[in-house]
Amino acid sequence: MDTITEMTEKLGKAIADSPAAARLRECRKALDQQPDVLKTLQEYQEQSQKVGQLEEQNKPVEVEDKHRLQELHDKLVANDVFKRYTAAQVDYVDMMRKVNTALRKHLSAIEE
Repeated sequence: MDTITEMTEKLGKAIADSPAAARLRECRKALDQQPDVLKTLQEYQEQSQKVGQLEEQNKPVEVEDKHRLQELHDKLVANDVFKRYTAAQVDYVDMMRKVNTALRKHLSAIEE
């Protein structure tokens, strides 16, 4: 068991030290220095949650709510710092998907 724990520690360190993780940290730091973008992101998340809850409850979503959500979305995707951050997130998630796929490939034999 110690070998598995040691290997897991090495894998965790390799992931944390990967170019994808480094880029994500760098982009997050840049995003954190943009309070206006962070505020817009928070507003977008709140508006998205509001619209989602209304839809989930089969309640009508006002046109104004849809327009506000689109307006916030457009504002976010127009920002270069936010675009770099989301691209870095996609790269990191893709790397983690590959790691998980490799693990599942070897662990699936246990479940057969």
